[in-house]
Amino acid sequence: MPDNIIIINNYKEGCEKSVTFKVRIDEIRTIRNKLLKDSDYYLLPDISLEENKLNEIKVYRQHLRDFMNKLMNDEIVCDIFDDEFEKKYFSKLIVDGNTNNGTAA
Repeated sequence: MPDNIIIINNYKEGCEKSVTFKVRIDEIRTIRNKLLKDSDYYLLPDISLEENKLNEIKVYRQHLRDFMNKLMNDEIVCDIFDDEFEKKYFSKLIVDGNTNNGTAA
């Protein structure tokens, strides 16, 4: 890490304008968008799910939608350059015992 960067709340002061920071934020946003897209299937009107499972999916999707705002407003304090970022900060959606990994169950 360069000497002129100061760590504040796990963010690097001044990085908001750096290309690396913007690229990483875009990568995180892309991951989040893919997770939202992957869970769209479960909201289709002809897919039958128990009410409690449907509510879990809606909460999961709301969490994903809120994530970027919370991250950018320092409500989530984390290292965005962590290799394990996705595993640590994006929970997996499990429907009928199957983890949604990009394909509809």
